[in-house]
Order: sequence, then structure tokens, then C-alpha cells
Amino acid sequence: MEDEKRTLIGIQMSAEGAQITWYTPALAEPQTLSLPGEGEDGLMSVPSEAWKGAMRGGRFGTQALSRFLQRMIETVPGEISVKELCIAITVPSLSQSLGDHLIAALESLGAERRNLFLQDWRTSFYYYVISMRRELWSGDVAFLRVKNQQMVGSILHIDRTVKPGIVSIDEIASADVSERARGDMNDEDWDRERDRRLYELLGKLFERRNVTTSYLYGTYFDRSWAQRSFQYLTFRRHAFQGQNLFSKGACYCVMARLGYTKMPDLLFMGVDQISEEIGIRIRVRGKEQYQVLIPAGLNWYEAHCQIDMIPDAVKSVTIFTKPSEDGETVGHVLRLDHFPERENRASRLRMTIYFTSQNRCEVEVEDLGFGGFYPPTGKVWKRQVIL
Repeated sequence: MEDEKRTLIGIQMSAEGAQITWYTPALAEPQTLSLPGEGEDGLMSVPSEAWKGAMRGGRFGTQALSRFLQRMIETVPGEISVKELCIAITVPSLSQSLGDHLIAALESLGAERRNLFLQDWRTSFYYYVISMRRELWSGDVAFLRVKNQQMVGSILHIDRTVKPGIVSIDEIASADVSERARGDMNDEDWDRERDRRLYELLGKLFERRNVTTSYLYGTYFDRSWAQRSFQYLTFRRHAFQGQNLFSKGACYCVMARLGYTKMPDLLFMGVDQISEEIGIRIRVRGKEQYQVLIPAGLNWYEAHCQIDMIPDAVKSVTIFTKPSEDGETVGHVLRLDHFPERENRASRLRMTIYFTSQNRCEVEVEDLGFGGFYPPTGKVWKRQVIL
């Protein structure tokens, strides 16, 4: 790893609250911070103007969002530079406009786009699950949370009949726990009714499935009222309850994307998938080889790649796009205009590729110089590729 002191951050954010998890190679695993003003659910209150800035943008909205994100980042221990941070922000669902506003707010703080990642909560849960011990996801994984006064149960399933394995997360069943559903029941009767509804919900989740692990998100679920349900939940199964699944999953995402952890041979099928893979032709031991940099099937906000290379000659860099189904491979040339005069194979380049929408890819190439022979110029060449 080129920089062993690099700090990686996962930020969970919504109108209901925010949370931050961080990691450096000195830590055994990511740590979730306790923040000033956080509630019992472990979330820090998000000012309404900051969330409006995330949703709607605009000059003042972006400023409010930037100030809030800066306050969160400043809670991370140690002296860190925002420019060197790698940050993943996870939100309930991601749109292009929301992503653009979040990126703009972080860039206004000095963060570099190449170090920024975006994802929805489903994707964060996926990264959280596969970062645990493999035995915990040897079968299906259940996930329970309360959303809009409904207990909602979802299943993470891995289709292992194909390579790579295909991962899906589907909402299976829900149960109403609103005040309307409670009616005029007293506390004792309502606890029994909630337990009954949760038990039925678990039955629908576990029916004809090999569920090895369940995760309960938040503080709503409690053994004090869900006695029968908790017995069923934990019978020959693992069960965990936590409040940092999404922020920690976002942090695990950055770790995986930057090579701090090894990803299993799986492909997560979320929404907003890109339909074409991106690759490059490189020379290895004198032979030209094709290398896939970003595979088709990723969500566009997950699609992110950074590689260093030493080309034979420095005039241009070509990336290739190839449809996931039958189709023609197309080369896209990024010309490195006004590159300094150097000998062949005496330049190190860093290429970063990321998506700003489902069909819009950004390519950046930075001159890193060459050891003590040629200092880096700091020049960056950019090109946009429309798929």
C-alpha cells in the first residue's frame, strides 16, 4: 500500500440522522465514532438545511451541507487532510442529483473526486455482510428494520450456481406497527401483538430458506417485548443487532475498492447498473494483455478504479468499452497534450475512472513523475466517455 497512513471514512446520511465510521491500517477493523448530539439510535441530527442541500443543491444548500460534513470529518481522530481522505457516503436511495450535490459539497472542502464513493443502504449492507466471517453468509442472510412505521424484512441471497456468484437483496414481507395498528391497546397487549406480528414476519422470511444469520437494525427490536420472536430468531441461527451497519458497510466498501481487503468472487445486482465493461491493454513481460478495470453489472456509483502504470511512450492513453452482451469493443483515446519530454518507460501515470451517471464515465490521468529522475508535474488530463 503506497500510503499506510491513509484514512478511509464511511458516512451514513439521511433526514433522520448521520453516522461516521473510519479506518486506517493501524486499526484491526473500522471504528464507529460517538458524535456530539447523537441520539439513542447512534445517529447525529442532520440540520434540515444540510439535508435540503443534499436533495436540492443550490449555493446556500451546498454550503450548509459542506459545513455539516466538515464537522463530521473533524471528529475523526488524528491530523488528516481532506484532500487525502477516501470517503464513501451512503444514503437510503441514490439519484444522480443527490450524488452530484454530495460530491460538490465534499469537493468544496478540498476532497478529490477520485477518492469519493457513493452508494445506497442496500449496497452498504452487502459490503457489511461479506466483510464478516464467511460462515455467517454461507446461506441466506435476513435483515430487519423499521421503515415508515413498518417492520420490514429483507433477504440477501447468493446464487452460487454461476461464476461469479450473483448477490441480490429483496424485500420479502412487512408488518404494520403504527399507532393506527395499535389502536387502543395498552402497553402489555401491544407488546404481545408486536411479538406476534414479528413472529409471523420471521416465518415468511425463513420459509423454505436456509437463513444462517439475521441482522436487526436500530433500537426498536427488543427482547423485552419480542420474547417468542427472539427465541425463533436465534434457534440454530446467528443473530446480531446493531446501529452502524450502513456507515460501517460504506467504510468496508472503500477498503475493498482500494485493495485493503480481498473481495470474494461475487457480483452484487443493485439498481442503476452499467451495461459495459471498461478495460485497458497493458504490456506484461513483453506481451500485450487485456485487463478489465471495471466489470459490467456494477451500480454506476460503485464503479470506481484507480491504477498506476508505466507506459512505453507517453502521448495518449486508450481505454476500451465492451457491452455485457454481444457488441463491438470501442477504444477511447485520452491525449496527454504537452506532456514533458522523457525517455520511454520513464514516466509513472495514475489513471482514475469513475461514473457520474449510469452512462457517463470520467477518466483522469495524473503525472506522478518517475522516482528521483523526473519529479511529478502535477498535471492531470481528463476525458468524459459516454456509454
